[in-house]
Amino acid sequence: MAGITPVSSWQGRVVGLLTRHDKARMIAPALSTLGLSLVETDAFDTDRLGTFSGEVERTLTPLECARHKAQLACELTGLELGLGSEGSFGGGPMPGLVNWDQELLVLWDHSRGQEIVAHAAGPVGVATIALASVAELEHKLARFDSAQAWLLRHPGGVIKGLLGQEAILEQLALVGLPGSGAELAQKITLEPDLRAMHCPERQVYIRQAAEQLAHRLQSFCPRCTAANFWLDEAERGLPCGSCGTPTELPTAFIRRCQACEYEIREPGDLVTADPGDCPWCNP
Repeated sequence: MAGITPVSSWQGRVVGLLTRHDKARMIAPALSTLGLSLVETDAFDTDRLGTFSGEVERTLTPLECARHKAQLACELTGLELGLGSEGSFGGGPMPGLVNWDQELLVLWDHSRGQEIVAHAAGPVGVATIALASVAELEHKLARFDSAQAWLLRHPGGVIKGLLGQEAILEQLALVGLPGSGAELAQKITLEPDLRAMHCPERQVYIRQAAEQLAHRLQSFCPRCTAANFWLDEAERGLPCGSCGTPTELPTAFIRRCQACEYEIREPGDLVTADPGDCPWCNP
């Protein structure tokens, strides 16, 4: 069982968050339950690390990027605790069929030299809108959250942060709307603005990642008291209940301390796997 230290162990401490995308309001409520307060800094332009809209190529992995932001947050604020956030789209259980968002939060504890990674992921419905005709625009926008902003990609560049049909039509008029049908669709696309402050579906997963981070910060190693004594590893090979063949389902879970490497093995809830999960019974 994980060692639990009172919430007051974090009481009064301050975390620096590096962001230009208004993420503090999504993250702060979960951390405030531990007595942690969040301070935003935008002293570094995080778009230099890559943009969803493609103007700046992403060269770091999402984890590397979130880690870099967390460490920069410490440097820029002078605080011992820094937080970085990064989202990515793609992958998931049905790549190519379901758009998948993964959100990472990395808390860097400079005094301990420890990072704590929390994550949340799930499907998102936002997608590019084909502008075959302006008449269809209202109908197509109605499928999405009204707080979702859009970016207009046209031959002259990209216009971001467009909220609502009126703002989109205004920009279409300014860029010179070309006819309709194939001509329009080839020259102009309307894409979701995936920046956190403009994408409600991302905000859901950022909040979930923040809640997981708060739980990780309350799970302490019973040997050395370092935080993040968490179930992050599974032992697979649960035997099929029909033929005994090992499956991909877990037999047990491992809690391991990053600081002292103390670990506890916790058995899973199931004794055997359903034959439907067996590579022999259900190849």
